[in-house]
Amino acid sequence: MKPVHHLLLMPPNWIGDVIMAQPAMFAVASHYRALNPALQITVCGRPWLKDLLPWLNLAGARYAEQLPKADTAFLFPNSLRSAWQCRKAGIRSIIGYSGQWRSLLLSRALPQRISQKHQHHRDFFLDIATQSGMAIEQRYVHLSTPADAVEEGINMIRAHGLNPEKSFMLAPGAQFGAAKCYPEAGFAEACRHLASHGFQPVVLGMKEDHATGERILADLDVATWNAAGATTLSQAIALIGASRFMLCNDSGLMHIAAGLDIPTVAPFGATDPERTAPSGKHVKIIYQPAPCSPCLQRECTVTGHPCMSNITPRMLSDACLALLKP
Repeated sequence: MKPVHHLLLMPPNWIGDVIMAQPAMFAVASHYRALNPALQITVCGRPWLKDLLPWLNLAGARYAEQLPKADTAFLFPNSLRSAWQCRKAGIRSIIGYSGQWRSLLLSRALPQRISQKHQHHRDFFLDIATQSGMAIEQRYVHLSTPADAVEEGINMIRAHGLNPEKSFMLAPGAQFGAAKCYPEAGFAEACRHLASHGFQPVVLGMKEDHATGERILADLDVATWNAAGATTLSQAIALIGASRFMLCNDSGLMHIAAGLDIPTVAPFGATDPERTAPSGKHVKIIYQPAPCSPCLQRECTVTGHPCMSNITPRMLSDACLALLKP
């Protein structure tokens, strides 16, 4: 009997990047499982990964806060710190991209052949698996849904007086910075148009997004729920999985919704859809670039935030309704 091989996966540090790395992590896990059916997989990183992991389609993987002494580690962050942590943990084989003076800490330091400035981040992560000689059977994000998770989302929606058949998720924030955020007045107008078709918004996000959500939902004549700051990440994902569609900025929740094949509409401006557009069969990116787009800045320094003001609220609401057509 073969000894159990222990595989450690260290995902990136942002939710959206974790989702874009999902096909690469799936390829690595599948490769090692084919070699050792009793494979043990540990995923280690930010605390919120514990909530996200059940959705990442990595069968049998477990979350650990502390690095275990695994046999093999694949590093998706490019930091010196991640390589040093693995070396300190006594991991024998450490694989990742070279850079940040960490090559001597890696067992195999891979060249960065994909440019994150010009090519999709999903392909950047996948090239780790490709350079490691692994077959890529899933090039796009495919998330899994834990048992009873959608039912949990439906029950939460009903408990707040909304109809799951008419509810949609609205995520008006973005952790990276305000430059990625569509104006709240525009989201409010888009919601009014969607409400005229009977759709009921649920606002998702951090507690810092709650006040924005309140202003967006004000004066709507349909049932609403401002859940920003009131859910765990796991609950927020369950709500997304139970919803009719998602309207959001370029954010981690956008990538999650698209990866779950929930119809997803997102305005892009400061970021480049060629590099970070979400995977999904039912995705509509609204991109009306200004001369300064994509600036990749956290805060807009141009009067009027033109990349976002070029996008009308009706473009967003019409795109949502179009995705719902058979």
